[in-house]
Amino acid sequence: MADIRLDKDINAQIEELRSQIDKLSSDLAKRIDSASERADEALSSAKAKVTNIADHARAEGRNVVQAARDNPTATSSILVATALLGLFAGLVVGKLAD
Repeated sequence: MADIRLDKDINAQIEELRSQIDKLSSDLAKRIDSASERADEALSSAKAKVTNIADHARAEGRNVVQAARDNPTATSSILVATALLGLFAGLVVGKLAD
């Protein structure tokens, strides 16, 4: 008699655990779906922003190239000045390293 009652208690506990596991599995699946949706939305938003930034950078690059074509003297002067500043900075850093 005690064995039958013990078996019933164990079976009841097993059923309760199964119920809890099913509930937890369902909750976990919902959370995973929600997180997946948020990640998809974030990815779509980031993709749109990166595309916009790339388009803007491309347009600015075209503007710089056009300005260089329109003003070749100024462009070459800027390049020479930049090279001289780089050379000077290299010399200063070399002297400081000694």
